[in-house]
Amino acid sequence: MSACTSDLGIDNDLAIKTNQSPYITMVFDYQYGPGQHASLVPADEKCADFIGEPWKNNKSFTSLGGWGGYIIAGFDHPVSNTNGPDIALFTQPSVASEPGVVYVMEDSNNDGLPNDGSWLEIKGSEYSNPETIHNYQVSYFKPDASGFVSWKDNQGKEGKLVPEFGSATWWWSGYGNKTSISFSGVRLPDAYSNGSKDPAIQYWTTRTGLFKFGYAECYSNEDYNPTLKANFIDISMAVNASGVPVNLSKINFIKVQSSVFQIGGWLNEISTEISGAADIHLLDKKSY
Repeated sequence: MSACTSDLGIDNDLAIKTNQSPYITMVFDYQYGPGQHASLVPADEKCADFIGEPWKNNKSFTSLGGWGGYIIAGFDHPVSNTNGPDIALFTQPSVASEPGVVYVMEDSNNDGLPNDGSWLEIKGSEYSNPETIHNYQVSYFKPDASGFVSWKDNQGKEGKLVPEFGSATWWWSGYGNKTSISFSGVRLPDAYSNGSKDPAIQYWTTRTGLFKFGYAECYSNEDYNPTLKANFIDISMAVNASGVPVNLSKINFIKVQSSVFQIGGWLNEISTEISGAADIHLLDKKSY
């Protein structure tokens, strides 16, 4: 999708002094993963809700959809890597965690575009979890006569996305005439479990002890700031594709990807929703 920018005003005193916005100023790419909110996402979505200060002027959140859906965005300045957290990644907000993996990139060639090699993953708490699958790939296929989206992954598994409520048309929207769409990334462990022993009753709860830090839209973990309604991300946790730490002095771009591939019964798919990001160093500390 086309990139979009914003001329939203800067409210923060420090940002005014530096003539820099603490918030996201451009979205370069947005791809929705098939999911329950697809009917709400226009085919020409430009992600304006992800730009600027969250929730102002009736702005809503950005839904990344089911597994693999992502957004790529950037700041109007380099975000410095200092001791402690550097980026605030705003949640929906809600109460139910739907974890997304976060990636960062430096504008090393200074052309203002996220084309500087591979994305560097923020190494979250589940990076080495045996249930986490790195280099995961899924292809989704346009609904057939059944009305459901089928899928195949690179682990030899396949299935259908069958919603527990509402319309099956929710599972395919905005892809034009494409007969399939593919995503690659990290598959995190299932985030929910059904604690009911009665097959007629569903009792879905979050799994304990998971997603403690380093992910988007997590509400009960160590890096969630309830005042800002944001997860705090530390650039120092960036690793390359081999899991080796990368010593970054700064970054310019972020990518957030819906990373749990789970259909949680009546919850439908576990789909990351986020409302923007900020350079913590340009936020007034009194605000959090």
